[in-house]
Amino acid sequence: MNQDCGCNDYTESLWELLDAGRSESECQRLREHIQQCPECYAQLLTEEQVRELVRRCCCTPAPVELRQRISMQIRVTRISRRQ
Repeated sequence: MNQDCGCNDYTESLWELLDAGRSESECQRLREHIQQCPECYAQLLTEEQVRELVRRCCCTPAPVELRQRISMQIRVTRISRRQ
């Protein structure tokens, strides 16, 4: 990964791009970077493949409340890691 262009910031945000967890302007900025950066593009493809594998393996969807709690815990963890 190219540290000069802030790839760490982008790779940490890939799942949010896949989940539409960012604003449209932030998603566009991520997409533009991914188009120019082979390492981040490869990471995005890997994330998509893992998601597809998990999707195929999981036939019973998690309850909405569980998904919301997990999403909230991920956000809290990410915020605490940044501080």
